[in-house]
Amino acid sequence: MGTPLKSTTKVLRFILAIPLLVSYLLIAAEVPDNLPEPKKTTPLDQFILAGMKEAKVPGLAALTIKEGKIFWAGYYGWANIEDKQPVTKDTLFQLASISKTVTACMIMQQVEQGNLKLDADINTLLPFKVRNPKHADKPITLRQLLTHTSGIRDNWNVLEDTWVKNGDFPKSLGKSLLAYLREDGEFFSAKKSFYSWAPGTKNQYSNVGFALAAYVAEAQLKASFEALCEKGIFKPLGMDGATFRLAAANLKQVAMPYAYRKKMGGFKALGHHGYLDYPAGTLRTTAPHLARFLLMFMGEGKLGETRVLEAKTVAAMKKIQFPKIDKEQGIGWDYTRLAGKQMIGHDGGDPGVVTQMFCQLKEGTGIIALMNGEPKKGLFEKALTQRLIEQVK
Repeated sequence: MGTPLKSTTKVLRFILAIPLLVSYLLIAAEVPDNLPEPKKTTPLDQFILAGMKEAKVPGLAALTIKEGKIFWAGYYGWANIEDKQPVTKDTLFQLASISKTVTACMIMQQVEQGNLKLDADINTLLPFKVRNPKHADKPITLRQLLTHTSGIRDNWNVLEDTWVKNGDFPKSLGKSLLAYLREDGEFFSAKKSFYSWAPGTKNQYSNVGFALAAYVAEAQLKASFEALCEKGIFKPLGMDGATFRLAAANLKQVAMPYAYRKKMGGFKALGHHGYLDYPAGTLRTTAPHLARFLLMFMGEGKLGETRVLEAKTVAAMKKIQFPKIDKEQGIGWDYTRLAGKQMIGHDGGDPGVVTQMFCQLKEGTGIIALMNGEPKKGLFEKALTQRLIEQVK
């Protein structure tokens, strides 16, 4: 669930969901001749608007962070073409894999409170047992789940076949993950639910692994994953309206994901996403509210007078966990080079969704870009990233 800026394993949900998208019988919306523009356009505004038209992106929210606050913000295009709803500061964008940073934050809060242990066998925390059949003697830990080293594999046949359009996945995390990971489960496959290698020996991106980490918290705390995020993150940070579940969202504010169909000469509304492993990618929030979360992380767990994580916890999340396996992987956060700068953050990609959230910790700068379209060839988001980074030098 990542964009081309990261490893190709993180874009599998997008690539492998193409057959599902083709099957949607949706009416193409005409390409808007004019995107909503600011009253006064700067060179950066003009660059973004021109790039959106060229890349066929209907809507975009972007901002930069500097010196502990939002330095610049811009909102462009359409959140919903059919309803002629423009993107504003209040538009909720699906974050795709950026959601994992929030999931990791919630879990680390529970680690701080002594409710969870990163290196404990998750079978001591779950109501059902999870083992790789090829390595039944090797325990799986929360640390492994949060660093993609658990060996749990994304079975795209299952994930695509159970994808829900304009709704939430109907089964609870516990029921769906039991069906996916236990040998007698409806979705289980010894070959496709797990990799051949032992937990902790390799790194392979796993959306289902992150969903399982979220369920470990649910099972141990006897509270829903969503409620834990609301209480520990969204409410303290003032992220009103942030939600992983469509049922709890104001759909009039949620940006509709789109794909441009050249042969039809227009955009197709792809519908809002609901899927089995939703803690890995369905968080919807606004760009300014996501900035509050990023500023908290950049502030060593504190935003203003509000502390969400202890400084030592944030330091642990920033630390490369298994340098011999992956030299870029922290706990829920990844390091990467963008525009020649070493940055930490996450990106995301689902059908009709491309997102980026990165920061330079030493310089105290950061960028966020959220789109409800699929920029062709990935060129626009790379150019946009560079332009935003240059703005806060």
